[in-house]
Amino acid sequence: MKAKVNKVTIQLVREEPLTVAPLVAAYVNATNSDLVLSDDLLDKAGPDVQSECTQIGWCPVGAAVITNAGQLEIPKIIHTAGPRWGEGAERGKLTNATLECLRLAESHRLKSIVFPAISTGALGYPVENCAKTMLTQIIDYTFEDLKALRKIILALPTEAAYAAFKQEFKLQLQELRETGDGQVKV
Repeated sequence: MKAKVNKVTIQLVREEPLTVAPLVAAYVNATNSDLVLSDDLLDKAGPDVQSECTQIGWCPVGAAVITNAGQLEIPKIIHTAGPRWGEGAERGKLTNATLECLRLAESHRLKSIVFPAISTGALGYPVENCAKTMLTQIIDYTFEDLKALRKIILALPTEAAYAAFKQEFKLQLQELRETGDGQVKV
């Protein structure tokens, strides 16, 4: 499912985020505050990315940092530390994590980015809440005076995650149409 909101195409795909990465300029890596790469990402990107993360050292929950992408066929990886469900202020932290990733993409003049469903899975963030929080922030960001960012993909590997994001996306697009805010083209 995809729609153009203002100048930005937002697309939902039922794929693993790393399989979509070659189609975009930046891949969002949901990680921990210590910036430890998953084995899968380390295998695909190579040790230089982990070395760069080690030099950065730390990323507070709700923040993001950017590195080169090593052996991946894209320019950048944006690493964000999402919140653990139950730690407090989770929605605000997830909103900040999403916003920081978008800001880094725009400030580095990247035209496209792929996101996972940040903090779902091992961190226990409910997927429906994640969908609402992330899509609200992404749609809100399309109202900024963006110079580079034109495509945002949310890669959702499970049917449940895809269905939750699709339902929320439809609701938010309908609300935009009803209020007349922004330009929406499905």
